[in-house]
Amino acid sequence: MILVSWILIGVFACGKEEVEENLGSDGPWNYLGVTGFAGTVTMNTLTGSALFYWLFEAIDGNITSDSLPLMIWLEGGPGCSGSVGMIWENISPLHLSSTGQPIRTPLNLTWGTNFHIMSIDFPYGTGYSFANSASDDKNTTESATYYLWRFLQKLSSKYPTWFTRPVYIFGESYGGHWVPGLAYNILMQNSLNPTGFVINLKGIGMGDPWIDPISQIPTYSIFTVSNTLVNQYQQSIVSLYQNTVNTLLKSGQLAEASATWDSVMPIIASFAGGVNVYNFREFQDYDFSIVDSFMNLKSTKTMLNVPSSIQWLDCNMTVYAYYQVDIMNSTLSLLSYILSQNISVIIYQGQDDLIVPTTSTQAMISKINWSGATNFAGATKVNWIVDGTLAGYAQSYSYLTFVSILQSGHLTDLDQPYNVKDLVLRFTNGTGWN
Repeated sequence: MILVSWILIGVFACGKEEVEENLGSDGPWNYLGVTGFAGTVTMNTLTGSALFYWLFEAIDGNITSDSLPLMIWLEGGPGCSGSVGMIWENISPLHLSSTGQPIRTPLNLTWGTNFHIMSIDFPYGTGYSFANSASDDKNTTESATYYLWRFLQKLSSKYPTWFTRPVYIFGESYGGHWVPGLAYNILMQNSLNPTGFVINLKGIGMGDPWIDPISQIPTYSIFTVSNTLVNQYQQSIVSLYQNTVNTLLKSGQLAEASATWDSVMPIIASFAGGVNVYNFREFQDYDFSIVDSFMNLKSTKTMLNVPSSIQWLDCNMTVYAYYQVDIMNSTLSLLSYILSQNISVIIYQGQDDLIVPTTSTQAMISKINWSGATNFAGATKVNWIVDGTLAGYAQSYSYLTFVSILQSGHLTDLDQPYNVKDLVLRFTNGTGWN
């Protein structure tokens, strides 16, 4: 997700017992026959700041002994918990019913039939993760994803078999910053190899990604008027805002650009009669209350090995505000470097997304500087068929693939879980699109 969030840069003022609890712990869990590992990993032993992860073992898999790929999932925001994708968007083998009861995700929807899946509450202050000292926090993509790489390094020292397998990194929305940021750090550390810890990175995927504001922002007025969300007069207002933001970007006033842009989406939604900005075909905001309730149960925290004192929310606006300048930074150069290292990249897009519309993603892709850019631009767009039905359109050349998904908004895994699973498997198996 993007443009919604929350942080516990929380200073846990506590006694000796609470401090010891916050030093971090993780271990196995088992629920409804789904197994895995979860808990907090201490990143700074002096302050106790820690990151939370939730690993779902593949169905009938064993991450200690098998060789199935590992899928790392990073939610957007910045400041939204990966658990939203896991148990609300059908990705993991567990899912919450409409009444908030955990159930098994149907096998034709979950990615857990083919991957071990690890979600990480990132950055500090997201979900169950916390920083006990402001000095531990970072507020740029490159510096924050470096400590995310360090987290993986720490985890590998305890579970060395986890990263010897093929690894993929996927995420949505602000995942357009987190995913290439982590991939870049992995590739750089692999090349330096200071400790012998090497991650076998095979590919990355980003759904409706926020990557390059200066190319993405100028497309909103065209998208909104062409989809009859605004009239021509209202389009001129949207154009005025987006032009103002780009002028601020070009002058290096990133905080001002971000603050100005924050006001645009509510205006567009109002013009369009109160549409859901994540999917403009709907008129009701998403309700995450059942996820919030489940994640704050004492039994859930006990199962996942997290301190009982932590309050979980789906997104943290304090985190979002902390990264306000980074929101207007570009990760295009990271993406170009990743492609230059022959790492496969897929960018997929819900056609009914208003937060990051199709026009913005296409504009961003045209700015990626890599050796295959010209050939990609000239590649034929093909029909993507799933079970005899048109699911969307795919364009691919060499290591880059772009897929647009029909009848889907910003949260493609929520709107089209069956088709998105097909997309993920085609990408990771290299089976093509035609």
